[in-house]
Order: sequence, then C-alpha cells, then structure tokens
Amino acid sequence: MTRKRLVIGLLIFLVIFGGWFYWFYFKSTNAAIRHAETFLFRRTAVSQTGNEGEYRHFFITNRAFEEGDEGLEDRATSTRIGDLTAGSFDAALQPTLGLGMLINPTDWFQNEQIRLNAAQELAADQFVENLRAMVDDSTHRSLLVVIHGFRERFPSALRKTAFIASVLDIDTPVLVFDWPGNQGSSLRGYRAARSVAQASGQDFANALQLIVSEVAPDNLSILANSMGGEVVVHAFNELYSEPAWRDDSHELAHVVLTAPDVDHAEFNQRFRDEINAFADDLIVYVSSNDRALLMSRLVNREKRAGESTLSPDMLDEAEMILGIIEPGDETIMLVDVTPVNRTRNFHNFSLETPEYYDDLFLRLISRDRAPRNRLVYRVRAPNGTEYWVLTRGR
Repeated sequence: MTRKRLVIGLLIFLVIFGGWFYWFYFKSTNAAIRHAETFLFRRTAVSQTGNEGEYRHFFITNRAFEEGDEGLEDRATSTRIGDLTAGSFDAALQPTLGLGMLINPTDWFQNEQIRLNAAQELAADQFVENLRAMVDDSTHRSLLVVIHGFRERFPSALRKTAFIASVLDIDTPVLVFDWPGNQGSSLRGYRAARSVAQASGQDFANALQLIVSEVAPDNLSILANSMGGEVVVHAFNELYSEPAWRDDSHELAHVVLTAPDVDHAEFNQRFRDEINAFADDLIVYVSSNDRALLMSRLVNREKRAGESTLSPDMLDEAEMILGIIEPGDETIMLVDVTPVNRTRNFHNFSLETPEYYDDLFLRLISRDRAPRNRLVYRVRAPNGTEYWVLTRGR
C-alpha cells in the first residue's frame, strides 16, 4: 500500500512539475510577449507568402514516394532512388516558436508550432523559375541549402528547415536537400543510413549542378548537420571530377558543417582540395562533449570530423585538428561550441543554442573571414594553428 502511494505521489508530482515547466517556458506572459515581438521583426521578408506567419521554402529529394491522394509528406518512403524530386512547401509558424522548441519528438508538438501547408512537387522548369524569382528578390541574390542528418524523415526535414530559416533569420531563400536518413534507430539502421548518405552524394552533386547552372545565385551557401556532412563530402568528390568545378572560380560562398558525422581521415584526404576549389570558406562547428559522435566513433572505430578535443585551457590538444586546419589557412575555420553546448545529448546545438545562431548569422552575412563577435574567443596553438571558441559572454 505504501509503495502504491509513493508511485501515485510521484506521478502527481511529475504532472505538476511538467505543467509548471510548460507554463514557465511557453505560456508565461513574459515569454509569449518576447517571442511575439521577435516574430514581428523578421528579416526573412523574401520568403513570406503574404499570409501572416507563413513562409515558402524549397526542397530537392532523392526519396521514393508512394502513389496516392495523400500529401507528399504522407507518401514519402525511406527508399533512395536515383531520380530527384523537386518542389516547394509553405510553413506556418507560431509566434511562440523559439529555440529548443523541437524538444518533443512527437508529430503533435511539431505540428502545433510548425504547420506544413501546400507541400507540392514541381516540374523542373517550374521549380527553377520559382526558385530563381525568389533568389532575384533576395538582398544579395543568395540561396542557403540545408542538409539534415541521421534518422530524418521527410516531414521533419521540412519542419526543421523552416525552423532553422526562422531562427537564423537571414533574408535569403532556403532549400533543403532531403535524403532518406530514416533507416532505423538500431546499429544496423545507422550503418544503413551511412551507406545511403554516401550514395546520396551523387544525387546532391546533381542537385548542385542544377542550382548553379539554372538558378545561378550570386551567393550560394551550404549548411549540413551531422551525417548530412557525409552527403556533402561525397558530393564534392563527385563534382571534383568536373573540369568546370575545378577552375579558379568558386561556386559556393560558405560551406558550414555542424557536428559533422564524417570519417576524419576521409575528410582530411579528400575534402581539402575540393573546398579550396569550390568555396570561399569552410566553417566547422564542433563540440568536445558530443555524446552522439562518441557513439558514432565506437560504432565506426574511427574519429569523426565533428569531435573536438579543444578548450581554451588545453592548447596541447589543438594538435588533434592539424588534419583539418593548418597554420595560415585562410579557407577553413574551426569553431568550438563546447562552452555554450548545453543540449541534452550535446549533439543538437544547431537546433537549440542561441550563441551558435548568432555566430553563424554574422559569418554568413559578413565579408570578413572572422567577423567581430564579442562571444567568440580566438585561440592560437603552439604550432600556429588558430581556432575559435564560443563562450557565454564575459
């Protein structure tokens, strides 16, 4: 009887605490006003559809879709095909949407805050025309391409893209390259997803060629998270065989990898020359307390590119990054987010850490290699290598 009372008491406490937590973070008057005021002053004017709180984004995917009358998001499978499907989608965002709001993985929670509207497939010429028109209307004729990582389904990839575009808040069109990373949560599923990511490199290379040749933005940037970095690495390897991509001109402004789940040796051996040929710069955000990448290292028995062993008081550990960045390197920048990484698995800082978004915003809009940011701390290793550490302020 006593044990039963304890269990009931614990359940009551959890319900009360959960209600208080939800109210404090999402329903309190102060939080609601703060989110609503921020929502009113959006810089992302080019993506607005005309309906209040609704934004239009684009997608290219190599998923197979089932036949049927349901919406695209309901017919998406986890099967990769060689052909690409392109289209657009509208996302209606609630003013209460803020960092950390994707804490709950259920569709109900995400649907309440980010509601997908009018996801539709477009013919190639219509897709190019619509996307080019939005690029032309943007401030710097720019385009941001986002790639998500392991376990991502098509609907959540669209929602996360809308979320990132909203929080980053840059006046540029956003396109997601979606690949079927949802191969299962088991060890077998992880390995299957890695194989799909590597094979998707060719598909992403084809998508980039279409964007560069037909849409032709003046400022094209890529933001890839986790295993999405594997897609980028293999796409660049494919493109490097093309003479037009190996010339002196840069097709890309910025390539940004956050917590990249990429083979460390492969990253060093195959990626440096390609970055120098394709992009103005590469920015890699890493964290030394990333539990997800630690598990990846155990599974693959090799170091992952997103792992950092850096901190301002451990300069000797900076030798570990010599394979990524060398003294005097003007192209590759490493940013350690460990001091500000307070997410649950220390891997999803690209969805929950404001300092990361502030730093990324400055790097994407600034022409300076290292824009002034009072929260970033520059560290010089004994061998001359420089890297940057994000702090919580001083």
